[in-house]
Amino acid sequence: MPEIQKTLAYIDEHREESVFFLKSLVQNYPEGEEFLQSKLSELFRKLGCTVYVEKLFPTQVQLSKEFAAEETIDMSERTHIIGKLNGLGNGRSLILITHPDGDPIKTDLWTKPPHEGIIVDGRMYGWGVADDLAGIAMMIEAVKAFTDTGVKLRGDLYLMSACAKRNAWGIAALLRAGYNADAAIYVHPSESELGLKEIKSMTSGLLKFRITVIGQKPPKTEFVQTTFNHLGINPIEKGISIIQVLYKLNETRNKKLYYEPLVKAVNRSTNLLVPFIQSGNSSNLTDIPSACILGGSLTFPPNENIDDVMKEVETCLESFYDSDSYLTLNRPKLEWIQGTQGIEISEDEPILQVTKNAIKTITGKEPFNNPLYSKSDLRTPVLISGIPNVGFGPLAGNFATTGGKDEWVDVEDYICSIKVMAKIIIDWCS
Repeated sequence: MPEIQKTLAYIDEHREESVFFLKSLVQNYPEGEEFLQSKLSELFRKLGCTVYVEKLFPTQVQLSKEFAAEETIDMSERTHIIGKLNGLGNGRSLILITHPDGDPIKTDLWTKPPHEGIIVDGRMYGWGVADDLAGIAMMIEAVKAFTDTGVKLRGDLYLMSACAKRNAWGIAALLRAGYNADAAIYVHPSESELGLKEIKSMTSGLLKFRITVIGQKPPKTEFVQTTFNHLGINPIEKGISIIQVLYKLNETRNKKLYYEPLVKAVNRSTNLLVPFIQSGNSSNLTDIPSACILGGSLTFPPNENIDDVMKEVETCLESFYDSDSYLTLNRPKLEWIQGTQGIEISEDEPILQVTKNAIKTITGKEPFNNPLYSKSDLRTPVLISGIPNVGFGPLAGNFATTGGKDEWVDVEDYICSIKVMAKIIIDWCS
């Protein structure tokens, strides 16, 4: 029997064990990421891996075309692990990328037990089950399947569990430590609820910003300022003007930029959103507020450079301030909160073709490249080490990280994804 057939048969025979393993990860999750990383280290060793550990603070990680303000970073020391399964030689190497950490547990609105891994109507529910405990389980169960059936790889295989949430930058940390491969797979269910119908082969860049506009009180001391508010400067009005300038820039950018996958999907290549404005006090509706704060974000296609986009926004705002007599002397403060460069994987890239073929072989349908992801960890191997990286995962939904409740993973798609993962590994590394 061919290697892959033996492996797929093994996965079918041990499906209940694979389901139980994912359930155990859900149950162990409240113990914290350190506990989980320790448990995974033991499992990696049982699979025959040599395990390496990197413990460091996020600020110690050297990034590439990426940044984050201190307020967005968890400044605690984080643990990242990688296991190396040595190949026989003369084969392509592969890194499987997962992360053990999720968002801080907050299950007030959940209707399902968050830490039991219960299965209802074919879906397993649990905090972090889709982000990214399912990815971890897929990775380990796929490797276990081919090692238990005696399959030997020619290329080296790396199993990575790197903290990612709250800007931990674990993937970058391990890559900077020298771990490298010919290709990578980001093993993670998608938020689109499309499961194996899609893969990730590109991600847009993302910038988050904050603009603070200072107001000016009118030169009167009477109690109610409404009567003479025209003698002062309302920062909200200036803020609205700034929003209008930003949206005008957005339309200008869309006229000059063209990125076909995004245009086909949403009819534009770049976009800007200002969803936050803060000013004044709801209990005081008669005084000019001292300041107005705007918060926004901008996505841009992979073929644009993050530095150029930032410069374009800054130049646009500075030009507007120069045209306004008040803002010329009282220039608003622009703060870049976070930024990541976009990347794309060529359709001709071998790892992309191997991944598509594996999914088509297992499911009977070829997946499409979903272009709507922004700030995906898909970017990091490409930006840090030039490693082509493709993402896929099982059907999942209600991600806590996107404000959902009762996070779930489809059990059948999870088993199917283990088979896909095993086929990718064998096809690539052998």
